Amino acid sequence: MTRGQDSRLSPSHFMRHLRPECYSDSADRVSYLLDAKMLEYCLESITSRNEMHDFEIFCRKLCERMICPNLKPSTGPEGGGDSKADAETYPVAEEIAEHTYIGNVAAGQERWAFAFSAKKKWAEKVRNDAAGIVATQRGYKKIICVTAQFAPAKKRAQLEDELSRLYGIIVTILDRSWIVDKVIDHDHRDLAYHYLHVGQEVADSR
Repeated sequence: MTRGQDSRLSPSHFMRHLRPECYSDSADRVSYLLDAKMLEYCLESITSRNEMHDFEIFCRKLCERMICPNLKPSTGPEGGGDSKADAETYPVAEEIAEHTYIGNVAAGQERWAFAFSAKKKWAEKVRNDAAGIVATQRGYKKIICVTAQFAPAKKRAQLEDELSRLYGIIVTILDRSWIVDKVIDHDHRDLAYHYLHVGQEVADSR
């Protein structure tokens, strides 16, 4: 405390020290306002706003919460760099992986590749990403492609089966419907707010 500063304890602080059980120690919480239509519009216009890099970071953060937390980004002049994948898993000790409350324990031991894209021609992009990832010959056990576009269930399933048979690796495609479901219905709006810059942050008075 600097010289001249009042060293006396205020009445409120004095009572908090004297009777802490009578005062709340809860901190203010923050909530986020975002609906499905606003999020869908944001995903639809990513390429026109040149926010592909932000979308890749958002997808990686969402996959860390919903699929596996042990993801590392791939760096390079463009998405994926020389590794052809935008993110991939890194090994985690089995004792640690078993205590993870979300995701698949196998992700701690297997090498998975992730590809993120907002391109309109999502099927063509998935084919190219899968081919590039397999060509690295890094022994990936699973390829997960996340697209900002709507992918019809029938066409998505056919493409997954085709690529899985072709490369002998499980290929999973997650589209805009999956993103909206996880962000809105599973309440991960904070990710959309911080990384896609959509929605509104409000103080939760509860």
